[in-house]
Amino acid sequence: MTYEIIIPSTPEKFLKKLKMPEQEKILRKINSIREKPFRHLKKLQGSKLWRLRIDNYRVILDIIISGRKIIVIRIGYRKNVYDNL
Repeated sequence: MTYEIIIPSTPEKFLKKLKMPEQEKILRKINSIREKPFRHLKKLQGSKLWRLRIDNYRVILDIIISGRKIIVIRIGYRKNVYDNL
């Protein structure tokens, strides 16, 4: 049972600014969590959101279990990705 991954325009714009190897690494990691996402994710304290670590980048995700969807909320550098969440 796989989850559908949705990447809205804002995180997609951040991805496109990165160099191709970094883009590929992030997309490959995001796609790898389709099967069993909770094995790779950590819940953010005081929030319903989750985080995925990829080197110095973090991907903030919202998971809709009933609809089997993973929505990418934000992709960013680890030092400032959590600002204004």
